Amino acid sequence: MKKTLLFLLLAVATAPAAFAQARPGGSLSSKDYTGGKTTDSRNTGFGVKGGYSLSNFYGGGQDAFNGRSSLNTFHAGVYGQFGFNDFSSVQVELLYSRKGIRSNYNNAGLSDLRLDYLSLPILYVGNITDNISFHIGPEVSLLTKVSAYGKDLDLNDNGFNNFDIAGVAGLEARIGPARVGARYDLGLARVIKEGRSFSPLIGATGNDTKFHNQTFQVYVGIGLTQ
Repeated sequence: MKKTLLFLLLAVATAPAAFAQARPGGSLSSKDYTGGKTTDSRNTGFGVKGGYSLSNFYGGGQDAFNGRSSLNTFHAGVYGQFGFNDFSSVQVELLYSRKGIRSNYNNAGLSDLRLDYLSLPILYVGNITDNISFHIGPEVSLLTKVSAYGKDLDLNDNGFNNFDIAGVAGLEARIGPARVGARYDLGLARVIKEGRSFSPLIGATGNDTKFHNQTFQVYVGIGLTQ
């Protein structure tokens, strides 16, 4: 797992050089990613994105899951970026994002607890250089489905919190219409509602359910012409 994360981080770090070499005449500004047609701010456009997610829990009660480990999963969606000037912009995204863990359910072998969210990050974007920007801001998410070890669960009957609020921070590299980035998504709301105990269907026991989502994401995207 550590080797996988190292490889992905190296890919993010070396992407600007790779894109620059592939494009005749050198790189474009990271702010000019809409196919050459830009606004006065050179920081406005829209596009699609998606990539790899490494999800887990943190907080009290997570150890009730036997043999718990991170879940390798994915996210995908669309974004719109609205520029104020050459440095600052706001990026709004609508993502389908799968989170959860892998654990040893009833000692019958490793299996997945999957939580599917429809997420809305609203991020401030600041351009550090022509090719690199940082993203930071809140995210609100609606839980749409839970699958525990091959079975779909009723959200309310099993005590799942229908909403999540998170803080998001990351870095992104852009050359022309292409972008690649990495970010950390830290959930602030409990996965299980306060006062509810574990459902026996998710393979854990106890009343300490103060755990939250945390997710590391690596993604690629393409900006579309305005």
